[in-house]
Amino acid sequence: MLGSRKKDIAQCEEIIKKNSLTFYNAFSKINDKKRREAVYAVYAFCRYADDLIDEEQDIEGLNQLKKDLDQYVKGQTPDNFRFRALRQTTTAFYPKNYAYQPFYDMIKGQEMDYAFNEIKTEEDLLNYCYYVAGTVGLMLTPVLSSKHQLLNEFAVTLGYAMQITNILRDIGEDFQRGRIYLPTSLMQQANYSKDQLSRGIINSEFINMFEYLAQKAENFYKRALSDLYMFPDDVKIPLGLSIILYRDIIQACRNAHYDVFSRKNYVSNTRKDELIQTYIKSFKRG
Repeated sequence: MLGSRKKDIAQCEEIIKKNSLTFYNAFSKINDKKRREAVYAVYAFCRYADDLIDEEQDIEGLNQLKKDLDQYVKGQTPDNFRFRALRQTTTAFYPKNYAYQPFYDMIKGQEMDYAFNEIKTEEDLLNYCYYVAGTVGLMLTPVLSSKHQLLNEFAVTLGYAMQITNILRDIGEDFQRGRIYLPTSLMQQANYSKDQLSRGIINSEFINMFEYLAQKAENFYKRALSDLYMFPDDVKIPLGLSIILYRDIIQACRNAHYDVFSRKNYVSNTRKDELIQTYIKSFKRG
């Protein structure tokens, strides 16, 4: 049984390492092994749901995941490594009366991607960001802090920041999938058309629109960083690293002259090492 549990967690760890080296670099630095492994388990669950729609367009698979979650909430663990690893996590860190609403809301976010509707306003954008990213933060706060009920705003705010970052980085890729996450109202205000978007036009109007959303994301990151004091000491540095490493994706897009159409911008390993060392030094000084 112990060997099986280790194997389940190892599979989850491999998923986060393969799909988000940025998060892995940050959260693998958590000293508490159980917390660290719980992060991997939550990530693996969320990645599976995301891939069902983004990679496979498998709405039936997503519906089955929701049914499996229903059984899980009732105490019956589906026989696959993701749910077995998740059971280790929820047993160790979640209160017995936990409602699992963030898990259901995250699945709803994937449904929103499958039956995509135009994002008309900034309010619509933040609503979408809650369902696909803020929910993940809400899943993780019970793992990262015993005071998780005080951290709902932190989780949602950080979700806004990270999802807006994803949207800016993936503008071109998302358009190829038939999705435009840039709010219609913002595109109109910037005088930037869908035709220009389809042709990958990078002009002053596009840059202004990009920077408007980038500034919103960076303000959300700033708010999240200011709330790190609420977390246990062994979590503060890894969580802070996840924030500053992900935030730097925006700068990577700027460094690429805002080309988010023909390339996937990322933070280089050299830059990550630089950010990690600088953050750790500043944290110790503070």
